[in-house]
This record gives sequence, C-alpha cells and structure tokens, in this order.
Amino acid sequence: MRLIKIDRNLPVFLIFLGLSAIFWFLQTIQENTEVTLSYRLIIEDMPNDVVFTSDMPSEINVSYSSKGWNAFYYKFMRNDNPEIVVNFKEVNQKSGKVIIDANTLRRAVMRKKPQGMTFKTTSPNKIEAYYSNGQHKRVPVIFNGRVSTTAGRYQCGTILMPDSVDIYAPKHIYGSINHIKTENVTYTDLEDTLQTRLALLVPRGAKAIPDSVDTRICVDIFTDKTLQATVYSENVPHNKLIRTFPLKVNVTFLVSATLYDEINASDFLLAIDYKELSSDSKRCRIHVRQKPGNIRNLRISPETVEYIIEQSTE
Repeated sequence: MRLIKIDRNLPVFLIFLGLSAIFWFLQTIQENTEVTLSYRLIIEDMPNDVVFTSDMPSEINVSYSSKGWNAFYYKFMRNDNPEIVVNFKEVNQKSGKVIIDANTLRRAVMRKKPQGMTFKTTSPNKIEAYYSNGQHKRVPVIFNGRVSTTAGRYQCGTILMPDSVDIYAPKHIYGSINHIKTENVTYTDLEDTLQTRLALLVPRGAKAIPDSVDTRICVDIFTDKTLQATVYSENVPHNKLIRTFPLKVNVTFLVSATLYDEINASDFLLAIDYKELSSDSKRCRIHVRQKPGNIRNLRISPETVEYIIEQSTE
C-alpha cells in the first residue's frame, strides 16, 4: 500500500519540478550573461605574392554580454557561419611582419556585432604573423639525430625524401637560412632499417614546404672485405719518376652485405707525397686521398712502402 501511495504522488512531484525548471529558465534568460561566439577570420585584398610564414589563426573568439535569451539564440540556434573581415592594407606591415592590433579587431567585430549584444573582448586580442613576398629558395635537409645499433649491426646511411625543401621567409631572415634540420631524435638498439617521418625545425618567421620529410635509417650487417689498390705518387717534379715497392697494397674495410659487391679497387686513391721523401729513409707513408663514403674501419697493409727515385727520360 505504501508503494502505491508513493507512485500516486510521483506525477505531482514531477509536475512541480517541471514548473520550477520553467520559472528558473524564464528568470535566467532575463538576466545579463556572457557568451562567446566564434568567427572565421578573413584577410581581404591580400597581394597574390604574399605567403604567411607563421601561423595565422583561422578563427577569432569574441566575448559579448547580453540578455540570456539573445545569447542562447546566437550561441545554439543560429545556423549561419559568421566571419570577421580585416583588410590587409589597413593592418600594420613592417619588415615582413603583419600586426593586427586590438583596435583593428574591435572595428572588424563591431561591423558584425549581433543586435542586443555588448562587445567585451576578443581572443586573441592581438595577432602577429610573418609573411614573405614570394621570396623562396631551396635548401638541403640535414638529419638531426643519434642512432645506435645492436651488436653486429651498423648504420650504413640515412636517406631523406625529399633531401631539400623550399623556404619562404621575410627578407631580414631569408639570407641566414642555408639548411634545415630535422627534429632531434634518438634511436637505440636498431636491428633493421627504420622508416619514419620527421618534422623540420623551421626558424621562427619562416615556412618550409613541405614541413616534414620521410626518413629511412639504413641498418645492415657489415663484413670484412680486402682489395689490392695501386699506390700512386703526387707532387713529383716533371723530370723525376718514383717507383714503389710493392706497387699495390691491401686495403681492408668493413662494408655492408648489401654493398659488398659494389666496392672495388678503383674506388680508392692511395698516394705517397714527393714532398715528404727524405734522404734519411727509403720508406714513405701512404695517404688515402679517396675512398667510398659507405665503408668503415679502413686499414692499409703495409702502411708504408719502399721507393726509388729515377730520372725521367721524357
């Protein structure tokens, strides 16, 4: 019987609760409240050669105070896509930098202010952005990171795609940019080739296109390889001739399994220097003048050779 009595009172309770909510809502919409509306930011009359090289906000948030019903309508019931228009010629332009101050934003907002609302502030209340008048150049990208591999594996190269990017920047920083680094990264204990995408560290006020690069860190097994390379002589007077003993020496190095068959003796240039020859010794040190860039731990055996100097008959 008690449950039946409670059930009969429940509809009455809900009716009074609903009436209270209605009276509270009607009271609330008569009071002043604060509302924030979002507007798309449009920059008009911008020259065709202008490229913004730092972030320009696409939206501006504007705070108003208004009666509750008016604020509720513009916040939730209005279905258009309002925008704020700022003329490029009206803003402060100096040394490749655009400054849209609070007063300029306020004037643009007042042209779009809804009826019955009082303007309070904008967010942001000031906009600063760098731009370039179409000036750009292509600069190389440099890998900026540290890589370590597991035992028996070696890093045999880093490939960046693209290996250079277009840089847009104002005149005062344009000439100082000669290369762009990737974000700083650290990879440890790599066992195999890694492919990833890295962002670029672009100086403030500049813009890179593209702003990231595909990166391939090549890891491979390295093995020893030995070749016989000819020893040449350099800085020899035209009336002299040098003969070395032996004529060829062994070059031993580490090379990746992938490139093992591609490295040959002609990739090395070994030489002795006539200017280093001494009458006190009949041996001369061998210099490596040229070698492949993708090998490691180059050793020469022997490191010195005997020589004789002859008079040239030519």
